[in-house]
Amino acid sequence: MFLGRRLRNQSFFLQKGYVGGQAGKWACFLVLLVLSEIILLLTTVEKSEALPAFARKYKADCAMCHYPVVPRLNSFGQQYRRAGYRTPGEFNQDQGFFNVNNMLAGRVLSQFVYEDKEGKVDRTEFRDPDISLYYSGAISRNFSAWIHATANNSTNVDFHGHIQAVWGESDSFFSFRSGQMHMLQQQGIGGFDSPVAISTTPINNVPLTSTGNPVTFTFNKRQKGIELAYIRGPGQLRLQITNGLNEDGSGTADPGDIDSDKDYLVAYDHILDDIASGFTVFYYNGTTHGTVTGGFPPSAIDREFNFWRTGVNASKIFHIPEFGFFELQGGYTRSHDNNPTGTATGLDKDGNAFYVESQQYITGPEVTFYERFSLIDVDLARDNSTRKDYTIGVVTPVQTWLRVTAEYTFTDNDATGLKDHVGILELQINY
Repeated sequence: MFLGRRLRNQSFFLQKGYVGGQAGKWACFLVLLVLSEIILLLTTVEKSEALPAFARKYKADCAMCHYPVVPRLNSFGQQYRRAGYRTPGEFNQDQGFFNVNNMLAGRVLSQFVYEDKEGKVDRTEFRDPDISLYYSGAISRNFSAWIHATANNSTNVDFHGHIQAVWGESDSFFSFRSGQMHMLQQQGIGGFDSPVAISTTPINNVPLTSTGNPVTFTFNKRQKGIELAYIRGPGQLRLQITNGLNEDGSGTADPGDIDSDKDYLVAYDHILDDIASGFTVFYYNGTTHGTVTGGFPPSAIDREFNFWRTGVNASKIFHIPEFGFFELQGGYTRSHDNNPTGTATGLDKDGNAFYVESQQYITGPEVTFYERFSLIDVDLARDNSTRKDYTIGVVTPVQTWLRVTAEYTFTDNDATGLKDHVGILELQINY
């Protein structure tokens, strides 16, 4: 079975050290039902051994680093990323800087989307949400590089990247990163890792306090800064110091924030087993600003807004003999915005958000089903100011380099009055 090959590959390296409009809802459900049957039929296609960059380098299956499908990482993949894309046996060893075939990879996403937003006309749309090229890997004895060029539904190309250095041994080492980096999303464990689903929980990618508040911070934004981390065995403690967000809510703009204040993230990640279970605890403290008028002395809307976010994200995977694996993951985030008196916003804001998700990985057909519930309370000055999201989906690797996903989400946002149904069919190619 493909799963057996996944676990054998991983074991080898470890041994080496290594509810709204009814018509819209039923349309989405029917579309997903048909698409799910198509996906299950597609899984009979012979699996290819064409492999992206790191798998090419080690002449191994992509499952060496990923579970249950690309891009979600297993424990070996987590450790490999922490170490600057080195296996334990490659610590303090020279690397091939110009071996581009082992460092160059790409990704293409193509989607068909159905959306039923209450009060508006239903719509369908073909999307091309991501075309990416990556150059990443260990480039010397101690240094690594990550360069990502991406185009999102446009002809504009965004470049970002960072340099990483590691010192120590494979079971205990320090890591330093500098550049434009992801903070928690795509760098943590469970819901903070790259997702099995098309979407991630909204508690990680939408503001968690009330609409109109100047604090537009979200965990999925990239920022410019540095990170120092200490990795010992399955644990990683890290500190990030970043520019923070500018008055437009961007962490990547140049120039960035308008003063010398920096944002700080402290996080601890811990891997619990050899597949992908683990947890991340975090605390983020930052500052941002309202509209900047440039007057002197600064007007009320020019004042600083201090905020913090803290919480935990965890996942646990259980093996079910002769069936596959069952995963339960979830997270909670507490938010606080300290808004100065005299501003248009006025009072301080406190938010609470959590999500729970289950995944069922079935061996044989290599299919993963997932279900997620997310709730965000944005602390409006009235009852029932929550946003609730319900998501279901199914994903399978048709080939080792191709995955197909069908997903449906219903959003019930009492804070804004929005009720939205979205169904997505996505093809993702990694090469």
